[in-house]
Amino acid sequence: MKYSLKVLILFSILIIQGCNNFKRFEQKKYFCNTNDLEIDLIDILETRSIKKAYITIRNTEYKASINSITDNEINLQFDKINIVINIVKNKISATTENKVFFLNCEESNFNI
Repeated sequence: MKYSLKVLILFSILIIQGCNNFKRFEQKKYFCNTNDLEIDLIDILETRSIKKAYITIRNTEYKASINSITDNEINLQFDKINIVINIVKNKISATTENKVFFLNCEESNFNI
């Protein structure tokens, strides 16, 4: 009886810890305050096989290229703008030509 209780507890802990491995869909939205680049929203959709990003500027949505996604950072490219989202520090920087802009954005996540 004691052995089966220990196995049940261990199995429960493993299931709870491994829930992120079973994630099928994730959407990250970054709602940005007024900025010089006029970026209103950064929207990143991610499934196991599909990764898409969209940038909304002046209420118009544009498709962005995803250069890389890691647990720490997302790197996007739109036109001549390179956007780096530091997930850990929740900081967003955008580089265009010889200028660097720091965006103040509020993050919203949705997972299935």
